[in-house]
Amino acid sequence: MAAPGIGRVEDGRLLTGRGRFVSDGVPRGALWAVVVRADIASGRGLRIDAAAAREMPGAVAVFTHDDLAGDDGPLVLPDTALPRDDGAATLRVPIPILAWDAVRHVGEPFALVVATDRHAAADAAEAVLVDLSPAPPAEGLAGVRRIALEGATRDALARAAHVVRERLFFPRVTAAPLEPRGAVAISEAGGVLLQVPTQNPFAKRATLSRLLGLPPDRVRVVAPDVGASFGLKGFLGREEALVALAAMRIERPVAWVAGRTKSFVADPMGRGVLAQLDVGFDGKQRIVGLRAEFDVDLGAYPDQRGFGMSGNAPGVTGGYRVPVAYAEIRGHLSPRQPLAPHRGNGRPEATTVIEPAMDAAARHFGCDPLDLRRRNLLRPEDLPGETPLGFPLEVGGLAPLLDRAETLADRAGLGRRRAAAAAAALGRILGAAVTCGLESSGGPVGRPRPDHARIEVAADGTIRLATGAMSTRQGHETAMVRMAARILGVDPSAVRYVNGDTAAVKDGRGNCGSSATVVAASALLCAAEALLAEGRARAADLLGVPGDDVGHADGLFRSGADNRSLSLFEIAATMPGGAWQLDASFAPTEAVFPLGAQVAEVELDPQTGEVKVTRLAIVEDAGRVLNPDLLAGQVQGGAATGLATALAEAIVHDAEGQVLTGSPTDYALLRAPDLPPVTCATVERPSARNPLRVRGVGEAATVGATAAVAAALRDALAQVGVDRLDLPATPGRVWQAMQASAKRGGEAWE
Repeated sequence: MAAPGIGRVEDGRLLTGRGRFVSDGVPRGALWAVVVRADIASGRGLRIDAAAAREMPGAVAVFTHDDLAGDDGPLVLPDTALPRDDGAATLRVPIPILAWDAVRHVGEPFALVVATDRHAAADAAEAVLVDLSPAPPAEGLAGVRRIALEGATRDALARAAHVVRERLFFPRVTAAPLEPRGAVAISEAGGVLLQVPTQNPFAKRATLSRLLGLPPDRVRVVAPDVGASFGLKGFLGREEALVALAAMRIERPVAWVAGRTKSFVADPMGRGVLAQLDVGFDGKQRIVGLRAEFDVDLGAYPDQRGFGMSGNAPGVTGGYRVPVAYAEIRGHLSPRQPLAPHRGNGRPEATTVIEPAMDAAARHFGCDPLDLRRRNLLRPEDLPGETPLGFPLEVGGLAPLLDRAETLADRAGLGRRRAAAAAAALGRILGAAVTCGLESSGGPVGRPRPDHARIEVAADGTIRLATGAMSTRQGHETAMVRMAARILGVDPSAVRYVNGDTAAVKDGRGNCGSSATVVAASALLCAAEALLAEGRARAADLLGVPGDDVGHADGLFRSGADNRSLSLFEIAATMPGGAWQLDASFAPTEAVFPLGAQVAEVELDPQTGEVKVTRLAIVEDAGRVLNPDLLAGQVQGGAATGLATALAEAIVHDAEGQVLTGSPTDYALLRAPDLPPVTCATVERPSARNPLRVRGVGEAATVGATAAVAAALRDALAQVGVDRLDLPATPGRVWQAMQASAKRGGEAWE
């Protein structure tokens, strides 16, 4: 629960303009960089003439591939190989820091101009001449992952009484964070300091140290306040590497901040998945088998970080009892921007294809869709247990969440609401759905990573906390301060939280996989408990009493024999430098699985195709709920992302690979008035897989809201004969689908 008398610790600073973002940290006299980028999607024979640019007023340096290449060849970012379960040779396409012989997507960088100010750098960038011949793009399979039993699944589907087939396309999207990407690099003796808005400073440090050939302790990455990330800012980008290289070569600070339009064209993108699903049922309406195929557009540079679908496809079985299943995930090369994780990173795609399939099966059987779901839910005796695609689920199951969702859905009043919508002006069509969702957090599943924490108690009465988590405005500072203050028995105002500094703690996971509370806060709990244990021993020595005679309460270590006490800060004063420091780490043995149930209702205007979400409720099993206000905020934000995926966002490329949705004017970003009120409810069932007994829900509502709104929309469209619609369900797409259906039926909507 929230500590009395305090709200979110960071809000006062952020809401009064005292936040410190990367642009606020540009030192006086820093140079500015501009990246020169390709304007075609595929070309060969790249030749660059930077002579004129180097003579421009204010120009300090122009870097091309020739300036950065070393004895070992082209300078490239470290890459990871994709699986090839089809037996073919592994395909590696390393990302060059600067293109040298070819360009593979629009926006690919091939030169960096550094000048005395941003305007001079932009002018000099215009003077860089390039010769590039269009060429056929590289295409084909880059990776294949196959999970579980293909033959057994094929046989089960062949014996099924009925097979539901679903196909759903998820277009590419862009993160469009409020704060674009940027970096400030400062050369230091034998190393470099990189200030960058990121969700994972430690990952950037690891990659940059490998790239520069420096030990990690010579590379410091500092992330100030970060204006959102959504997956985009979790890895080292080429531009950040270039800025660091330039600062070390020139030995002056160098800054770069992406422009908004350039971000739409050049940023790595998310989603880009075609999902196809077969679900077989027997004569008793029970699932007998499931086969899923996911084709992922990985872009020009396939890498494991963009192939999140391969690790999250197992979520397609949801919380259902599926005897046998098979999933195949194929990653494809294309002349488009590289793919990056996007909030949920494959889990929304998996859930959004299974839930409409359950509704379609219910329509075929003529049964209640909730009854069909309940008939197929995992049973208490099945849990804990591993799904056929490899997710090790915990105890609990979905039944209590589905019961709560049914109450929130007010299904008894659905007929009345449908009639009211139809009777309203323009005769709107109401669609409704109650869906289930399976999320994972604290993973990756199968190989969860540890996180680290540090507590420093100072003799001056302050406590400094640091963890390997990274806030991009989720409220980590508040959560960590509240928890530490409660455990240590001090006023929260005495506690300071250090965020995003690789020098502050040994290592960290950053912000990914909804892991901050599950893993990083668990590490902080371990540190706090170890500090108290050490404090009792030190107090006993200082007070001259047996160790078991000392207790702790309200920040004091007190002797039971004579009531003498020492505070945390008095003990710190006895240590060298007046500082008492303790580190700890925590590594989960297994990921945790927040289950969810969702309620959505939409009203569809048949005259315009407009879709309005009129009801959205999210029920989550977050384990033990530590901060109800922060949980509600995460559900609200996650639901907004899910709605945007379902209704609005899509990057569109033309046949030549040009981005047609290259600005906020062309790309549909939802605004606050577009979002409905979101009801957030929880079913608390503590997890046994971490000491705080929590499950992370930072992405759970994205998973659930996308599926629920898509299913409610499908229910509305089914009433007028439309059986399929790809996302996003924009008014134009909805109207065209309705028109096509009406013409098939001989009647058009007017």
